[in-house]
Amino acid sequence: MGDALGLIETKGLVACIEAADAMCKSANVEL
Repeated sequence: MGDALGLIETKGLVACIEAADAMCKSANVEL
């Protein structure tokens, strides 16, 4: 598989943490 770059725009730290948590649980993601 190739590499991809994804960006998430959020307002607030909690939303950012929740989005990062969902990404890590659903796919092979490196932060």
